[in-house]
Amino acid sequence: MDFNGQDNFNNQNPVNNLIPDRTEMECEELFAQADRLLNDGVIMDAVEKLSQILKRNPRFGKAYNHLGWVYETKYKNMQRAEEYYRAAIQYAPNYTAPYLNYAYFLSNQGRFDELKPHLDRTSQIPGIAKDTIANEYAIMYEMSGNLQQAIKYYQDAAIVTLDSTKLDKYKEGIDRCRKKLDILNPSGSF
Repeated sequence: MDFNGQDNFNNQNPVNNLIPDRTEMECEELFAQADRLLNDGVIMDAVEKLSQILKRNPRFGKAYNHLGWVYETKYKNMQRAEEYYRAAIQYAPNYTAPYLNYAYFLSNQGRFDELKPHLDRTSQIPGIAKDTIANEYAIMYEMSGNLQQAIKYYQDAAIVTLDSTKLDKYKEGIDRCRKKLDILNPSGSF
């Protein structure tokens, strides 16, 4: 497997699969540079680095993820962002970031009918942040008006997190949903 979790069919010798591929290493280095540029807000240079990666290796899924994020958050081109997120998931199935970014994308678009099956699949990905997935379910249910289900998922997120800041955020979600239930049912019986 290469760095993107893809099978390398050109090399059948298992020992040779352990030898680092120079092109992949160069792509990883360019990716790290692009990531730093994005963190520094140097978007155009980062996009150029990501484009260089894809010219070298069109199957380098992590680059598609970052392009998806740029097109969603900076360029506001949602169609293109979605194409990039889907390509990232296709070409880097073991890289968790595009699964989460695509979940945020669907949630922000209010596309809950598509979000639920995506979260169902994503929750099975090894290494995925279980609290983050539970939080995304909670947000989806809260936004859909299913407040009891939202509370359950905020509780699930709170139980598995080890981050105190996130724990406070999930508790705020629970409290917010309870207040909404109280507003909808002032008698207090929900």
